[in-house]
Amino acid sequence: MMKTIMLVDDDPHIVKALTEHIDWPSLGLSIAGTAASGEEALELFDRMHPDLVMTDVYLPGMTGLEVTRALRRDYPHLPIIILSGYDEFENARAAMRWGVNHFLLKPAEVEEIESVLREVLLEQDVRERHERLERTYKQEAGRVLPYLRKQFLQELLTTRYRVDELPEARMEYIGFRIYARVRAVSLHLNRPGFMTRMKERDWQLLRYGAADIIQETVKEHGSRMADCQLEIVDYSDQVFVLLMLGEQDYLEELQVLVGRMMDQIFTYLKIEVSAGIGRVKHHPCEVIDSYLESREAVERAEFQGGSRIYHYEASEGAERSETDYSLLLHQWNEAWADMRIGLAEEIWLQLFHSLQEGNCAGIQDAQVIVVSLFDTMMHSWKKQHPMLTPPLTMSDFLREIQSKYALHDLIGWMNGVIQDWLEQLRKEMGEKKSNKLIAQVKQYVEEHYAEEISFEAIAKSLFVHPKYLSQLFKRVTGENFVSYLNGYRIQRAMELLQSGHYMVYEVSEMTGFRNATYFSQVFKMLTGKSPSEIG
Repeated sequence: MMKTIMLVDDDPHIVKALTEHIDWPSLGLSIAGTAASGEEALELFDRMHPDLVMTDVYLPGMTGLEVTRALRRDYPHLPIIILSGYDEFENARAAMRWGVNHFLLKPAEVEEIESVLREVLLEQDVRERHERLERTYKQEAGRVLPYLRKQFLQELLTTRYRVDELPEARMEYIGFRIYARVRAVSLHLNRPGFMTRMKERDWQLLRYGAADIIQETVKEHGSRMADCQLEIVDYSDQVFVLLMLGEQDYLEELQVLVGRMMDQIFTYLKIEVSAGIGRVKHHPCEVIDSYLESREAVERAEFQGGSRIYHYEASEGAERSETDYSLLLHQWNEAWADMRIGLAEEIWLQLFHSLQEGNCAGIQDAQVIVVSLFDTMMHSWKKQHPMLTPPLTMSDFLREIQSKYALHDLIGWMNGVIQDWLEQLRKEMGEKKSNKLIAQVKQYVEEHYAEEISFEAIAKSLFVHPKYLSQLFKRVTGENFVSYLNGYRIQRAMELLQSGHYMVYEVSEMTGFRNATYFSQVFKMLTGKSPSEIG
């Protein structure tokens, strides 16, 4: 069954381009309708109930983000795609906060838009299949209850539920009560270097052994916590999560239980375990918050060694130290791995202000931090631009930091290095995109030079403004489009005339000149000879 999509944009050219150039039938989509404002979009949605929505951010009246927020209240799973002409971090962050599936920047290529639509449709199909499967499973409650429990526990760690979404009847159906106290503990198996080289099968055997020890320890010692439910979630390859749900907060007993697990795992499997304990919460819908706190606590443990228990409360109130910087460095590495340079700049500003405030043990510690920052930047540059010389070499960098004897001199200089680096990177990314646009224009000329060519039509097919494309073309090629087009046509005309198979008027028509006289004038102007002198 074909699904429907609603397009929301106040620019009729964009709507027309999307309507005409996207191969909707091949995607299994049809356009339910279009709207030019936020209010109109909501009214149209209530009438048509499309399966997908694609909207611009800046609209008359309500913005696209406000439309998204309004739709999300009643249709939490509705796929929404933002197609915006403004690359603003706040817009993107707001879009993600309201559950937007994709945030595309204009001008977006047809292939890119179609690829995103296919991905969204696939995600929707998977979700619908999942929902149908869940409904089927519920009909076979006796057989699928363990699966539902496992799925529910996973969702508690990854989904931010509202209180009304976890009614008592639903909880009891899968074996849970609404307890007054909930707390999460993350258990991270520290896989040492020699284990990273072992066969995956060997590691999985050790991991299953750790899972058994955790389960057995809970069975043996969990009974000491009266009126308390302990659940274990196999979260990832190296992380297990222990959930405590009860009427009281058995923090001391929980620490003893976790400590015994860690000791047993190390004794029998020689695997160190780091544990992070989140704060106690007061409803199962807040499990995700305690879990995220436990992960933050255990992340700090990654930089201090395993076989220790870390509390979120302690880390939250502690003064800033190298450990705190290590967390930011971890986020910095992730930002550069995904080439989210805006996020990288934001993380650097946090580090910069913290270092400025003197939250560092000394100049040596600050040097370690900036070397780590630069090493990540250098690695990213070599990966993204292997043929280009980086703005600053590692040897020059190391030589320079040795000359900085004061903390404020070091961080001020590093700020300049990072800003220059980001500016160069943005320039390279911008040039790459610009060159791609010009290459597409040239390809169009190669394929259609014998036809009547409209520069505005080319610009529209690329979803850019003709004036912008014209200025870009001249900046990149050094000539305007008409000159380039005539030059290309005359070059092809020279080849045809030299073959000796065609008359001048035939070559004129074959190369896109509908007037033979004008063809002769352009030909002589560019070659210094008349067409009849060639061949």
